[in-house]
Amino acid sequence: MKPLLRRLQYLLNRRRREEELAAEMEFHLEMTQREGGENFGNALRLREEAREAWGWTWIDRLLQDLHYAARVLRKSPGFTLAAILMLAIGIGANVAAFGFFDLMVLRPLNVKHPETLLRFERRSTEAYAAALPYPEWEFFQRYSRTLSAVLGLSPGKLSMEGEGKQVPAQFVSTNYLSELGAVPVLGRVLEPGLDGAPAAEPVVVLSSAFWQRHFGGDPGVIGRVVRLNDKPATVVGVVSEDFGGLSFDVPAVWAPIRQQPYFAAGSRLLTDFSVDSTGVLLWGRLQPGLTPKIAEDELRTLAAELRKQHPDDIWKDESLPSEPGGYAKSLRNRNRHGTGRDDSDGMLPLFALVGALVLLILVVACANLGSLLMARGVARQREIAIRVSVGAGTGRLIRQLFTESVLLGLAGSAAGLLAGYAILRGLMVLSSAPVWLDPRPDWRVVVFAVGVGFAAAILFGLAPAWQVARQRHRAMLARQILVGAQMAASCILLIVSGLLGRALTHAMSTDPGFAYQKLISIGPGLAQHGYSPAKAHAYLDALQSRLEGLPGVRSVALTLTPPLGHGTISAGVTVDGHELDFQVNYIDPQFLSTMKIPLLRGRNFTRGDTKVVVVSESLARVAWPGQDPIGKEFSGSSVVGVCGSARLVKLEDSNSVEAYFPVSESELPSMFMLAETSGRPEDSVRAIATTARRIDPAIFPEVELVKDGFQRKIQSAESTALAVSALGMIAHLLACFGIVGVVAYAVSQRTKEIGIRMALGAKPGDVLSVVLRQFSRPVVAGMVVGIGVAAALSRILRSILYGVSNLDPATYAITIAVFVVTVVVAALVPARRALRVDPLRALRYD
Repeated sequence: MKPLLRRLQYLLNRRRREEELAAEMEFHLEMTQREGGENFGNALRLREEAREAWGWTWIDRLLQDLHYAARVLRKSPGFTLAAILMLAIGIGANVAAFGFFDLMVLRPLNVKHPETLLRFERRSTEAYAAALPYPEWEFFQRYSRTLSAVLGLSPGKLSMEGEGKQVPAQFVSTNYLSELGAVPVLGRVLEPGLDGAPAAEPVVVLSSAFWQRHFGGDPGVIGRVVRLNDKPATVVGVVSEDFGGLSFDVPAVWAPIRQQPYFAAGSRLLTDFSVDSTGVLLWGRLQPGLTPKIAEDELRTLAAELRKQHPDDIWKDESLPSEPGGYAKSLRNRNRHGTGRDDSDGMLPLFALVGALVLLILVVACANLGSLLMARGVARQREIAIRVSVGAGTGRLIRQLFTESVLLGLAGSAAGLLAGYAILRGLMVLSSAPVWLDPRPDWRVVVFAVGVGFAAAILFGLAPAWQVARQRHRAMLARQILVGAQMAASCILLIVSGLLGRALTHAMSTDPGFAYQKLISIGPGLAQHGYSPAKAHAYLDALQSRLEGLPGVRSVALTLTPPLGHGTISAGVTVDGHELDFQVNYIDPQFLSTMKIPLLRGRNFTRGDTKVVVVSESLARVAWPGQDPIGKEFSGSSVVGVCGSARLVKLEDSNSVEAYFPVSESELPSMFMLAETSGRPEDSVRAIATTARRIDPAIFPEVELVKDGFQRKIQSAESTALAVSALGMIAHLLACFGIVGVVAYAVSQRTKEIGIRMALGAKPGDVLSVVLRQFSRPVVAGMVVGIGVAAALSRILRSILYGVSNLDPATYAITIAVFVVTVVVAALVPARRALRVDPLRALRYD
């Protein structure tokens, strides 16, 4: 207690204690001189020792160091601005990457009490579905006691007067908007008491963006009757633009889920247990004091109870695992049904790779600054020598020099925070991200930026401070290590960005295995309108015959999942003792010819075929390597044909494993139709949509160009390739600037030696070789290390390197050539100064 009191007294009476110390030392100095004794000693060091005895003097030292560091940096504005700019680039890239991670994983959604929300899925030992049948969802809503609120959402599309195409809609439980804290800017949100009754009037709530675009922000929209799918509904509210709900795609309208059959005539959503094409996504708000495991156990018990009433509809041993539902990561797209594999899992290696690459940007920036600090130490020789002569120890000097680095790191953090926000904001604008995803940094991003700045200060500041404080700034080893690190990081980024760029070019120019350019996809959505298999059969036959009679339509085919669409079906099977995951599709005999997928072996389907399957060449190669697949048993069916491998789901998957089964009667209400045109497909879209509607005016088919899906698929690869290419070029430019600075410093340090060599008749080439030789080894070593690490890292890219090997020789050759040329040019520009040295002046150079 007493030492603490003494330190507090020192802090409160610091000025008086300093005055007393000065007076006492002056008295002792006079006494020593008067008595003719020994030297009093170094007054500065004695003062520091006295302060150490008082305690808490580190605050004084820290303030002194910060004040002196700020003054030194202020006297060198060119160096300071260059250092902060380099740090802003390195830290900004990392802040942008962490900001994206923060948005997706750490930052809760802009909804009420997001920490209590849970997202549930439907699973059994053999099946998976992201959505539940409405009757099961309603059963949970009625009987769950562990959840204070049960929320439901069923996405759809509606035709609206004045819109050229269908608008996205969400049919939600009436407590959805209010429970999530949606704030209306006009009117009200859905209310269970008013809008949840079976006989309630049809109402909709508009999103702010749709209200602004379609109604021009007219405040008189409340109470207006609009027609959706030719059905009248009253607008009761407009929700603020910062509300996104529990979906990445903000809809145009929200409507009560019980009114979905009103808009989709004939829909059996409220009574049907099938979720092949429709269903309800389930969220729940956990009761206070309970754990997610308790809620999962309750829902499992309720599902088992419901199975007793509907044994054919509820899965055996059905469970409903949960995950935190109040975060953006829970909004990722899911397969419609299948094995339960999450498509986003394949993106984790890519995210890890991007994280590693932005760290390399920081390494290059820090290596550059380390080189600059070491070179700058030469200009501070006199200052360092004076401070040593007045008693400053090595530790004191290192601390002061490191304080300057920390100050630079904090300034770089502030600049990097702004740069990271600008980068993330720009990427979100380019990718048309939803408005409610706010890229402004929160406290986690700020702490991360400060932490990265401090780590960068250690990385680029500690070693140079040690070298300068010990008067060893002329040693070349540390600078060569820094040059090698720059070269390695730059080489890695250039090679990886080259691989991604080449993969993108290949994806855009290579045939994906089917003719997508003239295909049109027609989704009548018969299941949503309650069509029975027999009724769907009649509708599809009529539609097929009428489409085949349209001018410009060459052929028509049926498929359960359209190519490059949003819906996929995954399945798994055991073949010869090993597990094989594959994509499932149900097609008619015209599918392969319409898609221009070649039949390589065996035969195609014929009408009436059952228990047969046509497999892709890639699937046959994986399942039965070196064997003839015809006649083999696969997933309960016999293989009758092998077709070409078509990348119908993922363009980047060069080994697409797909199995095609004949259309079954039960799948007919969920089928899509494909039409191949002889001319421009855009010219046939209106006629096809009109034809589909004439068969049943209650149907509003979704008609899309397949090539639009192709463009959507390559967009993510294009964005990734451009982002990584930008990272590679930034890192390489930083490394080149570092080379320029280091070589210029080497020339200035060897000016006298160069003058002597030139006076003795050395040739220009000899002079250049002397200057550059000391850096050739670290450059070559860095390039070799960079190539090796890039080869290891690029293996992560194998899943997205469409048509390109991760060890692609052409990419490596071009990238290495660019790397070598730019490094040589960067080194020669400052090295040419050596050829212009005047021997007489150089001999007098100090």
